[in-house]
Order: sequence, then structure tokens, then C-alpha cells
Amino acid sequence: MSNEELSHKKTIRNIIRRINELWLKKRYDEIGELLSEYVVIAPPGFEGRIHGREAYVQSYREYDQSATTREFSSDEPEIDIIGDTAVAVCPFFVVYEFEGKTYQENGRDMLVFSRFAGEWRVVWRTMQTELAK
Repeated sequence: MSNEELSHKKTIRNIIRRINELWLKKRYDEIGELLSEYVVIAPPGFEGRIHGREAYVQSYREYDQSATTREFSSDEPEIDIIGDTAVAVCPFFVVYEFEGKTYQENGRDMLVFSRFAGEWRVVWRTMQTELAK
């Protein structure tokens, strides 16, 4: 692996870490700075799409308005880079309360990045989760 690829992977890991930190601190608008203007979310199950930076950021607000996160941890993402495109698979564990019940889930955030004018931005996201055992 070249030094350049290592550097890009480090940058992408830092972006992912930053998004999670900002979400947990409820600093939603700052998440938008790490996204493409035209970012797309494919919700779990791939039914429908959420388009645009504002809608992406709003999805964090809506989650936090309906659920209370009690615990969140993430493992090191696996990142593949081809040219100006990168795919990051980000394992996580979350405990949250929703409608009076507590849930524990293991999951993976899948983020696609594109490099615009030398800067990596999230352009696409989906998530897979399963109840923890």
C-alpha cells in the first residue's frame, strides 16, 4: 500500500470518526460540512432514498428526536479506494431507547466517498443492523 493510499485512508477514517462525534454531541450542522451537497441515503432495506445534504443532516435530528442513544461504539472501518472513490464499511454497536423499550444492535454503516477538488466527501450511505444477542 502506498503512502498516498495510507494518507487517504487516514483522512477518511478521521471523517467517519468526526461524523460520529458530531452526532453524539448533537452538532448536526457541522456534519453537513463533511458531505457532498448531493449526498444520498439509502435507508435499510433500500426502500426509497433521501437526497441532499440538508435531508441527510435532518435524519440525525429525527433519530435523536425519536430515540435516546445510551451507548455507541465503533470499530475500525474497512476502506477500499479506487481512484477518486472510496467505500468504507464501518462496524458499530449501539444501545438505544425507543418508545419505552431498550434495543441493542450490531451494525455496519456503509459510506461511499468521492474526492472533489482534493477533499473527500460522503456521497452515499446505507446501514445494516441486527439485534445484538
